[in-house]
Amino acid sequence: MKKRLLICAMVLFSIGTFAQDTLTGWTFPTNSGPDSLNANLGTTQNKGYDLRFQWVLTPTSDSTLNTIIFYNEAGNYAAETEGWDNGQDVKFWSIKFKAPDYINIKVSSKQKGDIAYPGPRDFKMQWRLSSTSYEDIPNGALTLSYDYADGSITNLPVAVADQGTGSVYIRWIMTSNTNIDGQPVTSGGRSIIDDILVTGVSTLGTNDIIYTNRVKFLPGSGSGQYQVESTVPMASVTVTDLQGRVIFSENNPGMKSSVILGSISKGIYLVAVRFTDSDQPYIQKFLVK
Repeated sequence: MKKRLLICAMVLFSIGTFAQDTLTGWTFPTNSGPDSLNANLGTTQNKGYDLRFQWVLTPTSDSTLNTIIFYNEAGNYAAETEGWDNGQDVKFWSIKFKAPDYINIKVSSKQKGDIAYPGPRDFKMQWRLSSTSYEDIPNGALTLSYDYADGSITNLPVAVADQGTGSVYIRWIMTSNTNIDGQPVTSGGRSIIDDILVTGVSTLGTNDIIYTNRVKFLPGSGSGQYQVESTVPMASVTVTDLQGRVIFSENNPGMKSSVILGSISKGIYLVAVRFTDSDQPYIQKFLVK
């Protein structure tokens, strides 16, 4: 079926300057109390969710394992637990959060082993929505040591989409039964995780009226084409999908940009226009059918 661009009638989405909002996070400021394992960063709702040590029951269900303790390093706490033996593809750290109206989800964390109790060396990161199976997060494989530097990831993109108001789950799952010293993981082997942070870009905002009269987003002459016209010089025009992948980009197009997307998959996309006289972008959502 021939694809054409349908412009959502002036549905503007101001995403500020694409700043990442904190959705949830754990820095473990305390090592006791009923909320010590709950997120201490993020939205009010997400602060009610805790970090868990779990194991796989089915592709869409898990069970919580033994109690998490706290690792204390010069007064800075981190989550730590033992019981990782025979845990390959079964045992994992897990978090959940909700992120309605958010795109460009990114996750950061750091892991290492306890030198006195060598824990699992190999992990990978995965994500899923409620009642769906986990998917690997690209570039989420980790080989741990006794140093956080070897087990840290920063702003790793997670291809979350269509989450609505449901929960999003991220896990760090063992991928071998080898410990950091190259030996089999024992029941006493411990793994440490800290500074978990999940961010995203809101598709809601209050700046959408600012540029209504200075820019037009119009269908072009052919399939997969449109025009962006402005009354002031544009610094850039960028088209992305809802996971933040860039489909089209042009710098300094002047007052007009001819955007050719070609035969892209049907779905929802965002066009972002930045101007030479402001850091705040104009954002518009459009649908390809």
